[in-house]
Amino acid sequence: MSTVKSIKYQVIKLTIPTVGSVASVTTNSDKLYKRVAGILLTLPYQLMFADSSTCNILINDKEIFPDTFEVKVIHCDSYIPVNDRFYLLDEPADGSTVRIKYKDGATAGVVYPYVVNVYLKLEERN
Repeated sequence: MSTVKSIKYQVIKLTIPTVGSVASVTTNSDKLYKRVAGILLTLPYQLMFADSSTCNILINDKEIFPDTFEVKVIHCDSYIPVNDRFYLLDEPADGSTVRIKYKDGATAGVVYPYVVNVYLKLEERN
């Protein structure tokens, strides 16, 4: 018999103030959960953002996405079911240090400021 895992979605927000700017955040994953099972980035509904923006994500100093990783690879539109949107991971949560650096792609027509949401899918409550 399989057991249902306890799941939490932890949201990390980055505000992008101006064209071409870089936003960084360092935070900790929820100490009450054991694993980071997935990650997803969402942007305002202007998909052009994702075409040239990049991000770097580290968990406990382990590089998950390198400095020039294209956001469009881990961003998807609302037509994909929620649980299918996540880039799957298997990293420790339990208060892990999460570092995120997002660089705006400076695409014409984008309205500033805007907010990037980074969702961590956490599993297995301690």
